[in-house]
Amino acid sequence: LRAFAAQLEKEIGQPVTINNKSGAGGIVGVEYAMSQPEDGYIWLLNTPSTMLAQITGATDLDVYGNITPVCQLVHDTNVLVTSKDSPFNTYEELMAYVEANPGTVKCGVMTITGLYAACVQTTFGDKIESVAYSEGAQLSADVIGNHVSLACVGPAEVMGMIQSGDMKPVLVFSENRLTMDGFENAECTGELGIDSYFGPYRGIFAKNGTPEEAMKAFEAAAEKAVNSEEFQTWAASQGLDQRQGWKNTADFKSTWEESYKDLTELFGN
Repeated sequence: LRAFAAQLEKEIGQPVTINNKSGAGGIVGVEYAMSQPEDGYIWLLNTPSTMLAQITGATDLDVYGNITPVCQLVHDTNVLVTSKDSPFNTYEELMAYVEANPGTVKCGVMTITGLYAACVQTTFGDKIESVAYSEGAQLSADVIGNHVSLACVGPAEVMGMIQSGDMKPVLVFSENRLTMDGFENAECTGELGIDSYFGPYRGIFAKNGTPEEAMKAFEAAAEKAVNSEEFQTWAASQGLDQRQGWKNTADFKSTWEESYKDLTELFGN
């Protein structure tokens, strides 16, 4: 967000204030945005995880019905990683190990109702249980120490540990393999014919009722900010150049609606 805000400031000629509202997998941030006036000065950075929390009943907040997609900034990819000492290196070897050791393989995720857990559930069903962590550093330490078999995370979170050899990637939840150093040999769900591609896209939303002209102006400025050399360089350094990032309002609305439909079919009560 800070990389985007820095470029956005250049485009609009005004300071951009970041107000972090952490908690409940992003729900606290959505609640805050919804409590503010819809005057075109308040914008929300959001991911599908908050929508999934609504769909699964983890929150009573109507995320889908109260915010409007404005533009997508980046689209991340989730990866499955394990310790360097694990007895499996590929999806096939992992499944063989799971079959031979039922109930023992667990996967750490940052939110049990988020897209990380969705990747685990759609790929492995009840064969691998998701375990919620509150801190990414603790999850990484537990994987390296073999206290938990797997972690489903974003590539940037474990890039250093992959390149140092402390962790190894087992599976990428995407249509194509990653080209990032250390991940290029990891199989992806697309080539294995597994319909599990969940990776958090991050975009800007507005509270319903925000003036249309304000959203159009924000969209135009945001596109220039995202396409700037500085932002693109930053995105590549974080592994955020592996999927299409920028989407305008029309395309992002379609993506948001499709995600709601797909996630409801998979996880709706």
